[in-house]
Amino acid sequence: MIEKTSAAERVSARISSLIILSGVFVILSIAKMAGIQIVHHDAYMQRAERQQTIEVSVEARRGEIYDINGYLLAGNITEAIFSVYWPNVPLERTEDINSLVRSLESYTGFSAPIQRGSGNTVIARGVPWEYASQVLDSASRYVDCSFVTRRVYPMDEIMIPVIGTHNENISQGLEYYMEDFLEGTDGVNYFQASGWAGYRAVDAGADNILPVHGRDLCLTIDSRYQEIAQNELQQAVEMSGSSWGAVVVINPGNGDVLAIASYPVFNEDGSLARNHCIQSSTEPGSVFKAVTLSAALDANTVSLADSFDCTNSFVEIYGYRVNDSHPIGEFLDLTGVIAQSSNVGTVQIASTMSDSLFHSYCVEFGFGRRSRVEFPGEQSGIITDVQNWSGLSKANLAIGQEVSATPLQIAMAYGAIANGGLLYRPRLVNSTKEGGLLRPLAESPAHRVISLETAAEVRSVLSAVVTDGTGGSAQVPGVTVAGKTGTAERLVQDGYLSAFAGMVPADDPRLVAVVIFDQPDYEYRWGSALAAPVFSRVVSRILSTSPELALGTPQPMGGMLAAGGEM
Repeated sequence: MIEKTSAAERVSARISSLIILSGVFVILSIAKMAGIQIVHHDAYMQRAERQQTIEVSVEARRGEIYDINGYLLAGNITEAIFSVYWPNVPLERTEDINSLVRSLESYTGFSAPIQRGSGNTVIARGVPWEYASQVLDSASRYVDCSFVTRRVYPMDEIMIPVIGTHNENISQGLEYYMEDFLEGTDGVNYFQASGWAGYRAVDAGADNILPVHGRDLCLTIDSRYQEIAQNELQQAVEMSGSSWGAVVVINPGNGDVLAIASYPVFNEDGSLARNHCIQSSTEPGSVFKAVTLSAALDANTVSLADSFDCTNSFVEIYGYRVNDSHPIGEFLDLTGVIAQSSNVGTVQIASTMSDSLFHSYCVEFGFGRRSRVEFPGEQSGIITDVQNWSGLSKANLAIGQEVSATPLQIAMAYGAIANGGLLYRPRLVNSTKEGGLLRPLAESPAHRVISLETAAEVRSVLSAVVTDGTGGSAQVPGVTVAGKTGTAERLVQDGYLSAFAGMVPADDPRLVAVVIFDQPDYEYRWGSALAAPVFSRVVSRILSTSPELALGTPQPMGGMLAAGGEM
């Protein structure tokens, strides 16, 4: 009896232990379920959604860039990249990859049969989207395809000095300056994974984010004028041995920049060269004499009837001589001084003004400060404050020394003379395109620097420069030209600067152009020998493209705006 009782007790104890363990297991299970369903519900739900949901970035389209007539200057192309991850490809399916190689024959460096690798192999890049879509229809499931967007420039190096470049690593030029407009914001799509391999559907209940595409830009640039200026400039730089050249063409009536050609386009190491129209400043030389003339006429310290003693080839100031480049040997009226580009006579014109008055006119014409054009790296140029002048400073400034300026600054100053005395802020961007509609940007602000009467008098003097003076080689058949040659001996570096700034038609200008060459070969140092003839060729070709400009009729704003705001 004692043994039987002990066995029953052992069985009872085991059952009790099992019941207790079962109870503990149930309690722990309930606690775990409560933790999952209540305490950690959100965390586990998010983990489940991540396992079932695929997040895909939707690339925003970069804004396109057009010229004033609606021609595409910078756009986007979608291309495909085909690749294979060999560990996932069964040996018996290698022929599928060979078939892909044959289909992509024009875009791959491989030939069938292809040798298997140990990892990932990029089969082809740069496959046009349309063709890639056809290939994908019949491609093996072991083939990976991704799409990328590449920036393209239909006019290549003709427009690169204006637009710059853009790729996944860097933006330059206008592409960089207008990045906030051009760059969009990528979106996000969420897809629900399916139990069937290869199938998925957009999760309509997810917080999908649509991409915000970049805004398109319409420039003030006329690509026809830019091409003319760039081609002529390249030929002249290479012919003359210049270190660089620049051509600026503007509409003096509103400050719009129509062309900013610069050459060379690239540096020797292949990097983008600076646009010398905006990013380089040099001594302007005798083209600056138009500013000196404008200041004296507007301040009424001289008149067209005044004469100046140019019988000597020099004028002595504080023991230093300012020389004429060629002997004149006579008295010249004010028109003759500028037409013959007499340094001696120009210094006498400047001497009729006080230092502060002359300096203030130069500053009002925009020298020594940035124009705030829409372009990175703009140089402000240099003009010395009056309190820091030496005894020679006024004389040097009068003939375009002790001052540095960009070609664009010179063009805007001549634009003020051309339009009747208003200095505009230059503008490169005319409008943006948002939601399919063009949104014109604000017109350029302007302020008066000289009177209407003064501007007309200066234009008459500059006309004589071309008809009777040093600027004869700037003449354009069929239209009158007003302008000024310039030859500056560089003080910082050896060599010369050859320049010409002018406008057409002389009596009612609709076009202003500035041409500058830095350090040309010695025989091309004179503005009349290099810059003026290039001005003539550039303007002649522009007028053959837009003959209405020669008639003095208002310049059209371009095809895009004329078409009712459609691009």
